Amino acid sequence: MERFKIFLLTVAVCVLVTSQESTTDPPVQIAKPSITLNLAHKVLYNTETVTLHCNVPGEPPGIQYAWYKESQVLGENQPSITVESSGNYVCEAKKGAMVERSDSYPLTLEDPPKPQIQSEWTEAFHGEKVSLKCVIHGSNSWKYTWFRDQKIVSIDGTNIQGNTLTLLVQSDHGGEYECQAELQNRKVTTKRSPQHSLRVHGPQPTILLKQDPSYPEIYTGEQVRLNCSIQEETSKWQYIWEKDSRQVNTDPSNPVYTIQSASLSENGEYSCQVRRGEKTSSKSRKLTVKEPPKPELSIMSQWKTFYQTEKLTLKCSIKEDSDNWSYEWFRNGAPLSQDKDISFSGNTLSISSVNVVHAGQYTCRGKHQTRKPVTTGEAEALQINVHDTTPKPTITKKQWFEPFYSKERVQLNCNMPGVGWEYHWYKGSNRLTTNPELTIDSVSVTDTGDYQCKAQRGDFSVNSETLQVQVQDPPKPQIQSEWTEAFHGEKVSLQCVIQESESWNYTWLRDQNKIVSSDVTNIKGNTLTLSVQSDHGGVYECQAELQDRKVMTAKSPQHSLRVHGPQPTIVLKQDPSYPEIYTGEQVRLNCSIQEETSKWQYIWQKDSRQVNTDPSNPVYTIQSASLSENGEYTCQVRRGEKTSSKSRKLTVKDPPKPELSIMSQWKTFYQTEKLTLKCSIKEDSDKLDYEWFRNGALLSQDKDISFSGNTLSISSVNVVHVGQYTCRGKHQTRKPVTTGEAEALQLHVHDKTPKADISKHEWFEFFYTEERVHLNCTMSGVGWQYQWYKGSSPLIKNAELAFSSVSHTHIGNYHCKAQRGDFSVNSETLQVQVQARPAVSLSLETELGDIMTGDMTLRCNVSDGRQWNYTWFMNGQQLNETSDLLKRKGNEETIKSEFKCKGINTERPLYSALSDGFIANNIIFKRKILLAISLCLVCCIVILIIGCIVLKITRKPEVKETAQDDLFFSMTDSKIQAASPMKEYMDNSPTELEECQEKEELITDRTSAVQEDAVIKDEETPASEANGLISFKGL
Repeated sequence: MERFKIFLLTVAVCVLVTSQESTTDPPVQIAKPSITLNLAHKVLYNTETVTLHCNVPGEPPGIQYAWYKESQVLGENQPSITVESSGNYVCEAKKGAMVERSDSYPLTLEDPPKPQIQSEWTEAFHGEKVSLKCVIHGSNSWKYTWFRDQKIVSIDGTNIQGNTLTLLVQSDHGGEYECQAELQNRKVTTKRSPQHSLRVHGPQPTILLKQDPSYPEIYTGEQVRLNCSIQEETSKWQYIWEKDSRQVNTDPSNPVYTIQSASLSENGEYSCQVRRGEKTSSKSRKLTVKEPPKPELSIMSQWKTFYQTEKLTLKCSIKEDSDNWSYEWFRNGAPLSQDKDISFSGNTLSISSVNVVHAGQYTCRGKHQTRKPVTTGEAEALQINVHDTTPKPTITKKQWFEPFYSKERVQLNCNMPGVGWEYHWYKGSNRLTTNPELTIDSVSVTDTGDYQCKAQRGDFSVNSETLQVQVQDPPKPQIQSEWTEAFHGEKVSLQCVIQESESWNYTWLRDQNKIVSSDVTNIKGNTLTLSVQSDHGGVYECQAELQDRKVMTAKSPQHSLRVHGPQPTIVLKQDPSYPEIYTGEQVRLNCSIQEETSKWQYIWQKDSRQVNTDPSNPVYTIQSASLSENGEYTCQVRRGEKTSSKSRKLTVKDPPKPELSIMSQWKTFYQTEKLTLKCSIKEDSDKLDYEWFRNGALLSQDKDISFSGNTLSISSVNVVHVGQYTCRGKHQTRKPVTTGEAEALQLHVHDKTPKADISKHEWFEFFYTEERVHLNCTMSGVGWQYQWYKGSSPLIKNAELAFSSVSHTHIGNYHCKAQRGDFSVNSETLQVQVQARPAVSLSLETELGDIMTGDMTLRCNVSDGRQWNYTWFMNGQQLNETSDLLKRKGNEETIKSEFKCKGINTERPLYSALSDGFIANNIIFKRKILLAISLCLVCCIVILIIGCIVLKITRKPEVKETAQDDLFFSMTDSKIQAASPMKEYMDNSPTELEECQEKEELITDRTSAVQEDAVIKDEETPASEANGLISFKGL
C-alpha cells in the first residue's frame, strides 16, 4: 500500500507542474438557452415521437449540452432529445467555464384512450342482426379496427360504419370481440378494448316446457302451471300459449300459464310459441286431467265369517300413489274412529278382538296427503258376520292298534268348521307339524305319548281333545351257530331265534341278498342248512315278519361265515428269520394256517422223516444248530379227511471272518502320532462287538489305547506299541455267535523324529523391494500337509511359499510346519530381510531461456554414487528418453500431463524406485505473466519520468487571467485571481520534488526485487500446488 501511495503522488506532481506552466484561453460568454417542442397538438400521447430542442441564441461553436429531468441528469449531450414520459425538463449549455441553463419546460404525455364496446347483445341466433359500437371519449378523428378471437374481422357477413360493427349472425360469428382505434395523421394507436363475448346458439332456440306439479296425470280440481323457457342464456322473448291452436294466455311477457282448478275439459295439447323480432319457434306438450282413482276394500283373510275374539283386518287399496294417501273408514254408512278394539294403520283397519257388535257393512275412501284437494269416492261395501259360539276341532283315526309296533303307519285327521284354518299337531307340549293330517309313516318307541291338535286362523285358536298313542319295537332275532368258517363240501347249520311266540315268517340274507331254499341252501322253519360251496362265504342275517300286520323285525346281528377254498393255506416261518443261521444258534420253525380255522394237527418232516413228537404243537425247535441241520423241512396239516403240506429250506453256516486294516496311507509311524486300526466284517457289521489282540494277548483300554465300534485308536504311539495286531467279532443280538480272528497286521514305530526341511530358490542376504522370494517345505514320508508361518502368524497351507514382489512388510522370520493327522513337526527358522530400492528425485530446472520461450526442463537423479540410465514416463506411458534431462515445449498438453522417472542399472538393484509425479499446470504461464507485468511496470516508470522532463522543458510563461481546473480540486475561483495553494507549497518546499524523485528510484528497485522473487518462488512451488490457479506470491 505504501508503494502505491508513492506512485500516485509522483503522477500528481507531474500533472500539477504541467498545468501550472501551461496557458489557458480567455472565457466566452453564451446566452440563456430555451426549449422548443417538435409537435403542436393540444394533447400529446406517450406513444408518439416527442422531441425537445435546446435553442442557444447565435449557436456559437463548441457548446456542450446537458439535459435534466426533475434535476436528475439524463445523460444526453445532444441539442435535441426524444422523450417518452411526462415531467419538467431543463437543458444546459456549457462552453469552457461558462454555463447557462434554460427555464423549466413542463411536458405532459398521456396514455392513448382505451376504447369500450357498447352492445346489449351477448348472444344471438343464426340470422339475427347484432350491432356493436366502439366508444372513445374525446376526439372523433379515430379510425376503427375490429377483432374477433384476436383476428381482424373480415367484411363477409359484417358491416362497419364509423365506430359501429353490424353482424348478420352466422354460425362462425361467435367469439371474443375487441376494437382498436388509430388517430388519423398522428400514428397514435390505442390499446384494444376489453373483450366482449358473443355466443351464437344455432338456427333456433331450444325450448324447454315444464309442468308444475310434474305428475304425468293431473286430478280434477288441482292447480297446474305450465312453464316455457329457453335453454340457451338469452332474453327479450315473448311467450304465446295455445291450446288446440287457440291462444289461452293474456300476458306474452310471462312464460308461465296457470290453470287454477283443472277439469276434464283441460285435457289436450298445449303449445308455447316464443318470439323475438322476426325469430319465432314453438314446442308442444300434452296435459292429462282425470278423476281421482276409486279405492278397493278387501279383507285380509279367506273368511268373512268370524268367531268371537278373532282378529279382523280390512285393507283399503288405491293403485295410484298408494303411499301418498290417507284413509277414512265407515261402518253401515257412519264414520269410524279408533277405540280399544279398532285401530288404523296406513291403509288398514284392524279389530283386535271381534264380537257381535262389529258385524255390519264396511267401506272406505282416500284423501291425498300432498295434493290436498284430491279425495276419492267410497269403495264398494263389504259385509262382516260374527258367530256367537265356538266349537272344538275333532280327531279321526285310521287303522288303529294298541300297541303299534315300530315302523307301522299311524294316521290322524283334525277338522274344524269354516275356512282359513291352520292345524297344529302337538305331542304333549311339543309342536310337531302344521297340517290337517298327522301321519307317522314309521313309528318308533319315542313316538309313544299324548297327541292333540289345535285349529288356528290368525291369532285365534281352538284345541281338540287328547289322544294316547302306544308304540313298542318288534322283537329282535338272533342267529345261533358254532360255524364261523368252513371249507368246500362241509355242512353248516344256522338257526334264527325270536323270544316272542307270535306267528312269524322267517327270511334269510347273505350279504344283504335274500336266500332262496334249494338243495345246497335248505330253509326249514327258523333253520338254514348249507352244503358249503365256494360262494357261500359272507355275512348272514335273518329277519321275521308278523303275519297280517306287515310288521317286520329288525335284522339279526350279523354272523360271518368265511369259505376258504378247497385246501387251507399253510404259512411257514423261521425264528430267528435270518436267511442264514450260524452254528450254535437256536432255531424255531412255525407252521400256521393263514385262514382263521382250528382243530388241525401238525406233522414236521426232514428228508421224509418225522422229527416232531407233539402233533398239536405247530412249532418245531432246534436247540443248537449244526451244519448237519442244513436241509428241507416239511409241515403237513390234518383235520378229519382234509390234509395239506408245505416245505422250506434251512441254511446253517459258520460265522464270517473279519479283516483288519490301518486307517492311514502310512504304516510306519513317528512317536506321538495317532494310530487307528479298523476291524471290518461284511455281514451285520453294525451288530457286532469287537475284541482286540497284540502278539496273541487280549488288549484292554488304557491312557493311550481306546476302542470305538470296530476301531482301535492309539492316541500317542511309542515303541512299546510295536507288534502284531488282530481282532474278532461277537454278535450283539445273536449271543452264541463269535467270529474267528482276523489276519495279523505288523505295526512299526520310529524311535526318532526329524525336522521339516526348507529349500530356497535364488537366495540373497538382503532382497530389494519388488524382487521374488521362493521357498519349499519337505518332510520324509507320505500324507503330510504344510503350513507356513511368519513369526507366530499363519500364512498359507502349501508346501511352497512365494512372494512375487517383496516389500518391507515381508521382513521377518519364517518357518513351516509339516502335519499329518494330529501330529506335526516344525522346521528351522529362516530370516528374510528387505531393503528399499534407491530413491530418485525429479526437479524442474529454471533457466532464463525457458522463461523467455515457455519451455520446460526436468531433471531425474539417483544419488547413490553409481552410474545410472533413466526411463521417463508421461501420463503412465514410457517415453523414448534415457538421459537424466527431459525437455518439453510448454504447450497445453505438456502443462497438464504428469511426468515420472526411474533409474536403470545392470547390477542389483536393476532399477530404482519410481519418482513422485510432476504436473506443471500454470507455472509456465505464470512465468510469462510475471515477466510481462515486470516489463510493463518498468516501461510505465520510464515514460512517467520522460514525460515530466519534457513538460518541464516545454512549459510556457505563467498567465494569471483565468482559473484552471485541477485534476484533484479547483485551484482558483472564477472571479478572484489568487495563487494556487499547491503552487505555494511547491515554491516553499523545493526539496519535496527531489524526495519524490528518490521515491521513484526506490519503487524501481522494489519492482526489480519483486520480479526476481516471484520467479524463484514459482519455481520452488511443488507439483501438488501447481494443479490449480494460485495467486502470485511475493507481489
